[in-house]
Amino acid sequence: MLPFATLLLRRYYEAIGWNEDNLYSNITRSSSALIDFPVPDSLILQLANAPTPIFFTSYALDALPQLNGSLSYLTTSEPLSNIGPSASMPFATIVDKFRVPAPPLRPQPKDEIWLAGRQIQGRDYLMYSRLHLPTMHLSGLATTRITPTLAATCAFVHQPATERPVSPSSATAGREAAPVPKNNKQPGNVLLSLQHDTGRYSGEYTYSAADGMFGIRQLYNFGWEEEMMDGGLRGRFSLGGEVYVSVKQRSAGLSTGVRFTTLPGSSSPNTPPSPPTTITVLYNPLIGFLSTAYAAQIAPTVSVATRFGVNVYSYESDFAIGGEWWIGRRRGKRGPEAEVELSDEFKAELAKRRLIGGVLRAADDDDLHDTAKSDATPLASHKAPPLAPGDKDRDGVLKARLSGNWSIAMLYESRIRNCLVSVGLISDILNGNSRKVIRSVGLEVQYYS
Repeated sequence: MLPFATLLLRRYYEAIGWNEDNLYSNITRSSSALIDFPVPDSLILQLANAPTPIFFTSYALDALPQLNGSLSYLTTSEPLSNIGPSASMPFATIVDKFRVPAPPLRPQPKDEIWLAGRQIQGRDYLMYSRLHLPTMHLSGLATTRITPTLAATCAFVHQPATERPVSPSSATAGREAAPVPKNNKQPGNVLLSLQHDTGRYSGEYTYSAADGMFGIRQLYNFGWEEEMMDGGLRGRFSLGGEVYVSVKQRSAGLSTGVRFTTLPGSSSPNTPPSPPTTITVLYNPLIGFLSTAYAAQIAPTVSVATRFGVNVYSYESDFAIGGEWWIGRRRGKRGPEAEVELSDEFKAELAKRRLIGGVLRAADDDDLHDTAKSDATPLASHKAPPLAPGDKDRDGVLKARLSGNWSIAMLYESRIRNCLVSVGLISDILNGNSRKVIRSVGLEVQYYS
């Protein structure tokens, strides 16, 4: 399942019309959802509550191997939809699944609100904080949209510095010994990010205070308008790269990447539509690492992905295969008593047959009405229960991954009554050098009220 903060952040971006997929940092999101999915390794319980559409709270408890917990609070400027009881939330929006990146469009400004000749609409923002117990570890995030195409984000992590207790000999001697830190690690970090998105082009500018690292990421889309897809071109290419420099470590790095995404809706009428597919290629010339990934939806409920990486200098390689299978019951089916809407042709034919009379009229009317019901579209009325937003989707998904070290990971996510349950394990049964058949097993239960 998606972490509660990640779920709300994605809903916030959808509410303000900000496209996360049009960023170089998310260029491999489609394949990562099928290969790099996290597997719980302990017993995790999480409770979330939404007192208002703009304020949310969450409480988490991790029972193994030691008892840990956290308290989270989040508030936004925009009311977030589809965030409610876990029994009715659209299941497909709660899990991290394969999907084709959304078309890159230019973000639109907020609707203007005028009062007494002045604009009074506020600025879009989201603020989140989380307190970890018992370590008193504090983390948070704040993001706002400065202009329609410019957004700023500030994330921080703070951990209280632990001090070594005063030795008894120093206290006996009457001398006050200065506390000595246990380690020289930084107590926290602050990450600043500035994102600029125009649809065709996007840029990210980041700064990390812990190691003094500056980074620049760029992404450019070729053929980003729908009318450019006509004439048989059924895909879109995106080219990007990043450059980062660390002042404290006196190091630098860069990478470049290409992504190809199919557009099934823009295919030629004479050509069958292609399945949703995403292909990415990443290359780091400094260390010589080349990575390719392929992800596609091969069936309505099955998606697979493969990834192969190789170092062109040392010829060391790695591979991974992953996939997801949507299982479980399909919800939202209507009963036979649902209201139907008859077309004008059927209504005219029924009126014509009523003028004939006789016994055959009633039989023909019943047959014709049954045929009309099979071709008509159900209507939402008092006789048919309304469909929930996500009831057409299945309420369970099974994920599996095979890594280059012959490690197998499996994850099952489902909605069981009013709870969201995730069960996973990691096994080294195919690795002859490992003594453990099962490396880890975990269970995560989430409940939204």
